[in-house]
Amino acid sequence: MTPLLTREAVRAIDRHAVETLKLPSLALMENAGAGATASVLAHFGDRLARVCVVGGTGQNGGDAWVVARHLRMHGVHARCVLVGEEARVSGDASVNLAVLRALGVPVACIADQTATRALEEALDGATLIVDGLFGTGLSRALSGLEADAVSRMSSAGVPILSLDLPSGIDCDTGAVLGVAVRATVTTTFAAHKRGLHQHPGAAHAGVVELVPIGVPVDGSAAAQLVDRRDVDALVPLRANDAHKGTAGHVVVFAGSPGHTGAAVLAGLGALRGGAGLVTLAPRAEARAAIDAKILELMSAALPAKAADALPFALGLCEGKRAAVLGPGFGHADTLPRALAVSLPIACVLDADALTALGTALSSLRESAAPRVLTPHPGEAARLLGTSVAAVQTDRFAAALRLAQESQQLVVLKGARTIIAAPDGRMRVCAEGTPALGVGGTGDVLAGAIAAQLASAAPTQDPNALLDAVTAAVVLHAVAGMIAARADRGLLAHEVADALPAALTLCRELTTSASAASQTRPR
Repeated sequence: MTPLLTREAVRAIDRHAVETLKLPSLALMENAGAGATASVLAHFGDRLARVCVVGGTGQNGGDAWVVARHLRMHGVHARCVLVGEEARVSGDASVNLAVLRALGVPVACIADQTATRALEEALDGATLIVDGLFGTGLSRALSGLEADAVSRMSSAGVPILSLDLPSGIDCDTGAVLGVAVRATVTTTFAAHKRGLHQHPGAAHAGVVELVPIGVPVDGSAAAQLVDRRDVDALVPLRANDAHKGTAGHVVVFAGSPGHTGAAVLAGLGALRGGAGLVTLAPRAEARAAIDAKILELMSAALPAKAADALPFALGLCEGKRAAVLGPGFGHADTLPRALAVSLPIACVLDADALTALGTALSSLRESAAPRVLTPHPGEAARLLGTSVAAVQTDRFAAALRLAQESQQLVVLKGARTIIAAPDGRMRVCAEGTPALGVGGTGDVLAGAIAAQLASAAPTQDPNALLDAVTAAVVLHAVAGMIAARADRGLLAHEVADALPAALTLCRELTTSASAASQTRPR
């Protein structure tokens, strides 16, 4: 897993390096600029005829001046533009700007919007732009000269390499602060930043490349980026004598008239995700339709009377390790809300179960066993009593609030799905495809999570549960990538069917990496 840092965490690393380790800050800037230059040469070796380096008045601009100097050492004469008043340039950035000029490299200064002709001239005919306007420190919306400079770079129609962050992207959330550069490549320094791995920041960042700068980074950050390389360590191999009983039995409380497909998809997700047995427990009036659709799944209809349904459901959990509640279940009565709290086994709460909760997240603190909430942004907004826009503006904050108010694990679905725990830990899934944006894939995910929970049972250890949920989320995303033939047109059952192949792919990556390390010369 890869740590994702906030703005304040980045500042703390810099302070520790300079104040405690006594590393010269100039050396850190030099390492950043040299590493970024290597990325320029590696990615854009055929685009060096007319490079334009645009720097701001802060330390991100200092990184840009180091890049311009190193490019000069490689025979590349970049055009350099400082956006902002030169009197505001200070510290290491001022030193590197002076060194650049001492080498005879002209740096045009644009102090206000009336002088933007210099930027137009520098961008005219450019083959590559190096963006060093703003880095992690930006926390306000861009306007005036700065916004104009970003807009002009973005409309130049050539590749852009951004330093640390695309200018205009919030380091902590990935939000666009008024206007933002859309980079082809972003070289981020020392550690990955949260805003690079949530949309819209992720889309603006392009290819993100980490550039070490010679400072240690604590790997125990609250937020971690996870991908297919992490799965093998999260999903233990099964014993050779494993059978359907040891693999775990999942019960799925889902399905009502007109919504039987959701129940079947959740069941398929659980089976393909590794459960040994799966029982569907739909509303009584939907059982016949569900039985006509299933082969490997079992069914046990809930009694039609609500007074009988709750005790029947609780009894049905006997011998089961995990449950799913909600897909296509309906929420017109009190049953889903009662089950959400009362089910005596670990349970994934999805779809109608989340709707039935309303804003009563705190009621889940009294749950009889661990719960995993799997809201999409609209459901998250309802649970929090806010808007979808507010959720999407800061998905980290929304996921964490959901987890802490409910004291349960939360999977905030969407591009770069976030898994949040009540203790503040968060994991961001780096995998996925737009093709997963189709009805039914969330039902498959709910089943896949339940299957992993069944494997983690009977423990209620928070670490094991978080790992189980993380594994399911990543495997579901990878399965979608395997099954998708384009960026659309994917069917939900195809995602379920690809789950075993996704696990095989993840395991093979680990085996290949291990073999490569053993054959590498020492």
